[in-house]
Amino acid sequence: MQSSPFPCVAVRLPSTDVEAYVAAFLEQRESPRWVLLGEHAVQSEAQLWTAWIQAVRHELRNSMVARSVDAEYIRYIAGTHHISEAFARAGLQSGQDHAWILCLPYADGVENSLGHLQPVARPLPAFEADVVSLIERLGWTSKSKSISFSIEGMESLGIDGSAWPESRIEEALLAHILMADDQSSSHR
Repeated sequence: MQSSPFPCVAVRLPSTDVEAYVAAFLEQRESPRWVLLGEHAVQSEAQLWTAWIQAVRHELRNSMVARSVDAEYIRYIAGTHHISEAFARAGLQSGQDHAWILCLPYADGVENSLGHLQPVARPLPAFEADVVSLIERLGWTSKSKSISFSIEGMESLGIDGSAWPESRIEEALLAHILMADDQSSSHR
Protein backbone atom coordinates (compact mmCIF):
# COMPACT_ATOMS: atom_id res chain seq x y z
CA MET A 1 0.00 0.00 0.00
CA GLN A 2 1.23 3.49 -0.78
CA SER A 3 1.94 5.61 2.29
CA SER A 4 1.71 9.10 0.81
CA PRO A 5 -1.62 10.94 0.51
CA PHE A 6 -3.50 10.14 -2.66
CA PRO A 7 -3.43 13.09 -5.11
CA CYS A 8 -6.99 14.36 -4.84
CA VAL A 9 -8.93 17.53 -4.09
CA ALA A 10 -12.53 18.09 -3.06
CA VAL A 11 -14.36 20.67 -5.17
CA ARG A 12 -17.58 22.64 -5.04
CA LEU A 13 -19.53 22.99 -8.26
CA PRO A 14 -21.49 26.18 -9.06
CA SER A 15 -24.78 24.24 -9.34
CA THR A 16 -26.04 20.70 -9.87
CA ASP A 17 -25.81 20.54 -13.69
CA VAL A 18 -24.05 17.18 -13.64
CA GLU A 19 -23.96 16.51 -17.39
CA ALA A 20 -22.42 19.90 -18.17
CA TYR A 21 -19.78 19.49 -15.43
CA VAL A 22 -18.77 16.03 -16.55
CA ALA A 23 -18.49 17.22 -20.17
CA ALA A 24 -16.44 20.27 -19.14
CA PHE A 25 -14.16 18.13 -16.98
CA LEU A 26 -13.52 15.67 -19.82
CA GLU A 27 -12.77 18.54 -22.19
CA GLN A 28 -10.46 20.45 -19.81
CA ARG A 29 -8.45 17.65 -18.21
CA GLU A 30 -4.95 17.03 -19.51
CA SER A 31 -5.24 13.26 -19.79
CA PRO A 32 -7.35 10.24 -18.80
CA ARG A 33 -5.27 10.07 -15.62
CA TRP A 34 -7.51 12.83 -14.20
CA VAL A 35 -10.67 11.40 -12.65
CA LEU A 36 -13.89 13.02 -11.45
CA LEU A 37 -15.77 11.15 -8.72
CA GLY A 38 -18.97 11.95 -6.89
CA GLU A 39 -18.59 13.32 -3.37
CA HIS A 40 -19.80 10.02 -1.90
CA ALA A 41 -17.23 7.84 -3.70
CA VAL A 42 -14.10 8.84 -1.79
CA GLN A 43 -14.12 7.01 1.54
CA SER A 44 -10.48 6.40 2.57
CA GLU A 45 -6.84 6.72 1.50
CA ALA A 46 -6.50 2.92 1.54
CA GLN A 47 -9.55 2.66 -0.72
CA LEU A 48 -8.05 5.12 -3.23
CA TRP A 49 -4.64 3.43 -3.28
CA THR A 50 -6.10 -0.09 -3.48
CA ALA A 51 -8.20 0.85 -6.51
CA TRP A 52 -5.12 2.52 -8.04
CA ILE A 53 -3.01 -0.61 -7.52
CA GLN A 54 -5.65 -2.79 -9.17
CA ALA A 55 -6.26 -0.45 -12.12
CA VAL A 56 -2.61 0.29 -12.79
CA ARG A 57 -1.60 -3.35 -12.39
CA HIS A 58 -4.03 -4.16 -15.22
CA GLU A 59 -2.74 -1.17 -17.19
CA LEU A 60 0.86 -2.42 -16.89
CA ARG A 61 -0.21 -5.92 -17.94
CA ASN A 62 -2.35 -4.65 -20.85
CA SER A 63 -5.33 -6.48 -19.35
CA MET A 64 -7.75 -3.65 -18.50
CA VAL A 65 -11.47 -4.33 -18.82
CA ALA A 66 -12.10 -0.65 -19.63
CA ARG A 67 -10.61 1.19 -22.61
CA SER A 68 -8.95 3.85 -20.44
CA VAL A 69 -7.24 3.93 -17.08
CA ASP A 70 -9.73 6.40 -15.58
CA ALA A 71 -12.68 4.11 -16.35
CA GLU A 72 -10.71 1.12 -15.05
CA TYR A 73 -10.07 3.01 -11.81
CA ILE A 74 -13.73 4.01 -11.44
CA ARG A 75 -14.69 0.38 -12.06
CA TYR A 76 -12.59 -0.66 -9.06
CA ILE A 77 -13.88 2.14 -6.82
CA ALA A 78 -17.41 0.98 -7.68
CA GLY A 79 -16.56 -2.68 -7.16
CA THR A 80 -18.03 -3.87 -10.43
CA HIS A 81 -16.99 -5.47 -13.71
CA HIS A 82 -19.48 -3.33 -15.64
CA ILE A 83 -18.30 0.09 -16.79
CA SER A 84 -21.74 1.73 -17.04
CA GLU A 85 -22.64 0.51 -13.56
CA ALA A 86 -19.32 1.84 -12.27
CA PHE A 87 -20.07 5.37 -13.50
CA ALA A 88 -23.59 5.17 -12.05
CA ARG A 89 -22.22 4.13 -8.65
CA ALA A 90 -19.06 6.24 -8.31
CA GLY A 91 -19.47 9.11 -10.74
CA LEU A 92 -20.97 12.52 -10.16
CA GLN A 93 -24.64 11.92 -9.41
CA SER A 94 -27.74 13.95 -10.11
CA GLY A 95 -28.18 16.74 -7.59
CA GLN A 96 -24.58 16.70 -6.33
CA ASP A 97 -22.75 20.00 -6.11
CA HIS A 98 -19.57 18.60 -4.58
CA ALA A 99 -17.09 16.16 -6.12
CA TRP A 100 -13.52 14.93 -5.99
CA ILE A 101 -10.82 15.42 -8.62
CA LEU A 102 -8.08 12.80 -8.56
CA CYS A 103 -4.92 12.33 -10.56
CA LEU A 104 -3.78 8.73 -11.08
CA PRO A 105 0.00 8.59 -10.78
CA TYR A 106 1.92 6.78 -13.50
CA ALA A 107 3.56 3.61 -12.28
CA ASP A 108 6.73 1.70 -12.76
CA GLY A 109 6.26 -2.05 -12.83
CA VAL A 110 8.53 -3.75 -10.33
CA GLU A 111 8.81 -7.51 -10.59
CA ASN A 112 8.01 -9.35 -7.36
CA SER A 113 9.51 -12.69 -6.26
CA LEU A 114 6.94 -14.55 -8.39
CA GLY A 115 7.83 -12.57 -11.51
CA HIS A 116 4.63 -10.50 -11.49
CA LEU A 117 4.71 -6.77 -12.19
CA GLN A 118 3.64 -4.73 -9.19
CA PRO A 119 2.93 -1.01 -9.63
CA VAL A 120 5.00 1.57 -7.77
CA ALA A 121 3.70 5.14 -8.05
CA ARG A 122 5.86 7.78 -9.66
CA PRO A 123 5.82 11.15 -7.90
CA LEU A 124 3.47 13.88 -9.18
CA PRO A 125 5.58 16.98 -8.46
CA ALA A 126 3.22 19.37 -10.27
CA PHE A 127 -0.08 17.99 -8.93
CA GLU A 128 -0.93 21.03 -6.79
CA ALA A 129 -0.32 23.53 -9.60
CA ASP A 130 -2.00 21.33 -12.21
CA VAL A 131 -5.15 20.76 -10.13
CA VAL A 132 -5.43 24.47 -9.26
CA SER A 133 -5.15 25.31 -12.97
CA LEU A 134 -7.78 22.71 -13.88
CA ILE A 135 -10.20 23.93 -11.19
CA GLU A 136 -9.76 27.54 -12.37
CA ARG A 137 -10.39 26.60 -16.03
CA LEU A 138 -13.56 24.80 -14.95
CA GLY A 139 -14.78 27.71 -12.81
CA TRP A 140 -15.10 25.47 -9.76
CA THR A 141 -13.70 26.08 -6.27
CA SER A 142 -11.60 23.80 -4.13
CA LYS A 143 -13.11 22.76 -0.84
CA SER A 144 -11.30 21.91 2.35
CA LYS A 145 -12.59 18.44 3.16
CA SER A 146 -10.95 15.43 4.68
CA ILE A 147 -11.53 11.94 3.39
CA SER A 148 -13.94 10.05 5.64
CA PHE A 149 -16.28 7.08 5.68
CA SER A 150 -20.01 7.45 5.27
CA ILE A 151 -22.65 4.73 5.32
CA GLU A 152 -24.65 6.62 2.67
CA GLY A 153 -21.60 6.89 0.43
CA MET A 154 -20.85 3.22 0.83
CA GLU A 155 -24.43 2.35 -0.08
CA SER A 156 -24.14 4.46 -3.25
CA LEU A 157 -21.06 2.44 -4.15
CA GLY A 158 -23.02 -0.78 -3.68
CA ILE A 159 -21.78 -1.73 -0.21
CA ASP A 160 -24.12 -2.46 2.69
CA GLY A 161 -22.10 -0.43 5.18
CA SER A 162 -24.60 -0.97 7.97
CA ALA A 163 -23.86 -4.71 7.86
CA TRP A 164 -20.26 -4.13 8.92
CA PRO A 165 -19.07 -3.15 12.40
CA GLU A 166 -17.37 0.24 12.45
CA SER A 167 -14.01 -1.40 13.11
CA ARG A 168 -14.26 -3.25 9.77
CA ILE A 169 -15.59 -0.51 7.47
CA GLU A 170 -12.29 -0.05 5.66
CA GLU A 171 -12.02 -3.81 5.23
CA ALA A 172 -15.46 -3.76 3.57
CA LEU A 173 -14.32 -1.01 1.17
CA LEU A 174 -11.18 -2.90 0.20
CA ALA A 175 -13.05 -6.18 -0.24
CA HIS A 176 -15.52 -4.34 -2.48
CA ILE A 177 -12.68 -3.16 -4.72
CA LEU A 178 -11.10 -6.60 -4.87
CA MET A 179 -14.45 -8.13 -5.87
CA ALA A 180 -14.66 -5.97 -9.01
CA ASP A 181 -13.17 -8.73 -11.14
CA ASP A 182 -15.59 -11.33 -9.79
CA GLN A 183 -18.44 -11.44 -12.30
CA SER A 184 -20.93 -12.23 -9.54
CA SER A 185 -19.99 -9.06 -7.62
CA SER A 186 -21.65 -6.94 -10.27
CA HIS A 187 -24.96 -8.58 -9.49
CA ARG A 188 -24.98 -7.81 -5.75
